[in-house]
Amino acid sequence: MKELEAGGSAARIALCKRLGLDGPTFGTSYAALKALDKKVADDTELALKLWASGNHDARVFACWIVEEKSITMKLLDTWAKDTSSRALGLELATLTAFSRHASRQSRKWRKAKDDVRCGMGWIVVGLLATQPDRSAEEGGITDDELRVCLEEIEAKIHSAQNGTKSNMNSALIGIGCRMSTSKAALAVAKRVGKVDVDQGNRSCKTRVPLDEIKKTIAHYEKKGKTPAEGAAGLRRRHC
Repeated sequence: MKELEAGGSAARIALCKRLGLDGPTFGTSYAALKALDKKVADDTELALKLWASGNHDARVFACWIVEEKSITMKLLDTWAKDTSSRALGLELATLTAFSRHASRQSRKWRKAKDDVRCGMGWIVVGLLATQPDRSAEEGGITDDELRVCLEEIEAKIHSAQNGTKSNMNSALIGIGCRMSTSKAALAVAKRVGKVDVDQGNRSCKTRVPLDEIKKTIAHYEKKGKTPAEGAAGLRRRHC
């Protein structure tokens, strides 16, 4: 906790507050988290203690160091109930996508009524979409399930809650970057058009799925690759 605090700043605390974080935080930079990650081995007992602290930065780091064998659906659900910010939701969803429970947990969360958990389910979809060779035993997602996701995105994206809408938008881009579902995703993206997401105080711009899918595929084609063979298809445990 002292090291996390040392990696923080008043400016980042202020930024976190502007972005809607209402719990305790040190404002730890990602550079400091990465440096600490190099020194700390995966340790579930430590991760649980960090999560129990209630501190945002400690909980982010808990997602980075929990042992893969300890990641269960019960643990993910327990942590999800404590997650009220999109920033922490992104970290927990990325950890979930790394685990063997990814697709099952995504299906569960996508049915949730609260914006953060439902949005987390769609983050997982977007991450898994660019990993076509990942088996069901490894938590992978099938083309058939992605086509079902496309139907839901088309039907609900414009009326979804803000965070869910944003993550559905990203999931649509991810599905479009899997070669076997790209054609179907491009057709949906054309019908969906631009998605209006309230970014609040953030400087982020909402990506247009149709443009982003085409641009990403073209980027990898220049290298003689597909998105699954590049950075987009990496299996990573934190964002």
